[in-house]
Amino acid sequence: MRPLVSEEEFIRLWNTHHSAKAVADAIGIDRANVLQRRNHIQKKRGIRLLTFDKRPSYDQSMLVTADRVEVKLKVRDGIVLVAGDQHYHPGNVPVMHRALCYLAGKTKPFAIVWNGDAFDGSQISRHPSIGWEDKPSVQQELECVHDRSKEIMDAAPSAKRIWCAGNHDLRLETRIATVASEFRGVKGMHLKDHFPEWTPAWFVTINEGTQAHTEIRHREKGGVHASYNNTVSSGVTLVTGHDHVADVRPYNDRRGRRYGVRHGMTADSARDAPFVNYMEGRTPSWQAAFAILTYRDGELLMPELALRWDDKHFQFRGELIKV
Repeated sequence: MRPLVSEEEFIRLWNTHHSAKAVADAIGIDRANVLQRRNHIQKKRGIRLLTFDKRPSYDQSMLVTADRVEVKLKVRDGIVLVAGDQHYHPGNVPVMHRALCYLAGKTKPFAIVWNGDAFDGSQISRHPSIGWEDKPSVQQELECVHDRSKEIMDAAPSAKRIWCAGNHDLRLETRIATVASEFRGVKGMHLKDHFPEWTPAWFVTINEGTQAHTEIRHREKGGVHASYNNTVSSGVTLVTGHDHVADVRPYNDRRGRRYGVRHGMTADSARDAPFVNYMEGRTPSWQAAFAILTYRDGELLMPELALRWDDKHFQFRGELIKV
């Protein structure tokens, strides 16, 4: 069946509205058909048709510091989903990524935080290749991360989106800065240039200065007791990733209760392509999981974890949910 509008007209409409619903209304077709055609055009032409947040640009519930180091959120009643260590790899959609999209659609979160290492950068690692590894190209990885990003945006289009830098995310800029420093400042040389729909930062602060003061960053202290040590030494609830471990450690002192949280990894297991060779097939105590932070009247409830169960299910609040 011949499309109602040409590709050029479709692109013009999308770049005018940046919304599947608005384009569907303009053409007079279903939203699902608009999304399907958008995907086809993006792949065919190698372009990106972005969805923009239409809310007012001055939003006191999310402030970005001038140096782009910190994003500050104020959450009275709402949910913040925190997932990281995705190491997205072409050809694989991890169970916990599908779970994140599922819960994002169900819970309508205030914000979603990618807490580092969505991009793996396997070909530009400082570590040499192990044998004849078949690693995806940088372009293939960027396309894969873009696809996963789109799925999250489609699941929760109104959520604020923040991407805290992880050590793997930094590989793109580090590589360019090392071998071609003269390209500094050129558009496309920075990872954030490829994902304008995410606000980049080193860390996120929620409800600063209150009992619910929460900080989200890719890494802090290491070791088996990292969650406990993080919250004790920082004096706030601290949510981290990096070591691929998932746990929640409540801590009480004279100032009240706070939490040390590690959100695990979005990747499926240590047998995934990005890890299997350098782990030499070992089975470390990694958990495929992400964290759910719930705020009521500005206070943080006990943080929760969603964890991978098998290839088709994840567990959350006593249920096995198929994704």
